[in-house]
Amino acid sequence: MSIKVINSVAELNNATSNGSSVSVIDFHAVWCGPCKVIAPVFSKLASQYAGRVQFLKVDVDKAQDVAQKFSISAMPTFVVLRGSNKIDEMKGADPAGLESMIRRHAPTASASSSGGSVEKGLEGVSVLNSFINNSQVTCLNEDASHTIKDLMKGSGDKWLLSDADEQLLLTIPLQQTTKIRALRFKTVDSAAASAPKTIKLFVNRPNLGFDDAEGEEGAQEIVLTEAQTKGTESVQLRFVRFQSVSALSIFVSDNQGGEDVTRIDKLELLGVTVDGTDMSQLSKGEHDHDH
Repeated sequence: MSIKVINSVAELNNATSNGSSVSVIDFHAVWCGPCKVIAPVFSKLASQYAGRVQFLKVDVDKAQDVAQKFSISAMPTFVVLRGSNKIDEMKGADPAGLESMIRRHAPTASASSSGGSVEKGLEGVSVLNSFINNSQVTCLNEDASHTIKDLMKGSGDKWLLSDADEQLLLTIPLQQTTKIRALRFKTVDSAAASAPKTIKLFVNRPNLGFDDAEGEEGAQEIVLTEAQTKGTESVQLRFVRFQSVSALSIFVSDNQGGEDVTRIDKLELLGVTVDGTDMSQLSKGEHDHDH
């Protein structure tokens, strides 16, 4: 994640000199409660859209010339630029609205984090991890030192590891109903033999257990390729079966090398949100503040 703090119009002009680049500015103030509430969402989006969208922050009291340039009157206000030209704006602390606005203007997701052309079939999708309810994610048979909550934090030194055997059962609830088009896994090269191999997916089954996962058909069963376990190729899904997902369960039955434990270093959900199902992190009493 990289968020650049802008302190003057001159700094902003320098940061937005590339006419084709997309930037989003968070106009905020230290005294603004809703600004503090939505700040973690802005940070998550900065991580998800890294390399595609530039994320900037402006303290309206410290950089008054920038706030005046865009006639900012309420905090938070989010402004989208292409180059130095304003193309969109949103007032208020609305996580779903912010994600939707950024998704509309962001360049399409690339085939991998290393860049490159768009994978066929993934045009227009975004990473949906900001909609994961991280406090409610669970994983059966996880190692106590390497849990799913560690994995979802997205830190480079955290990963998910199975415990008693190679199987894992991840349940990932979402704060907003989504259409999931693909998954992206990554296991580091040094642990390639422990990367997941056969996975079975279930939709909206938050109380799924191992017996259910092994005995039932599921929405889709997939054998991952080496490229898919390295994150260089996405795992595209039967889209018709993942049109209204509020919880996704992933049953990992074995790994690539028949190892005792399975390891996942990164997991991303790719797709789009379903309009009209905003389950915002914000309480009803939190509104934008006039300046």
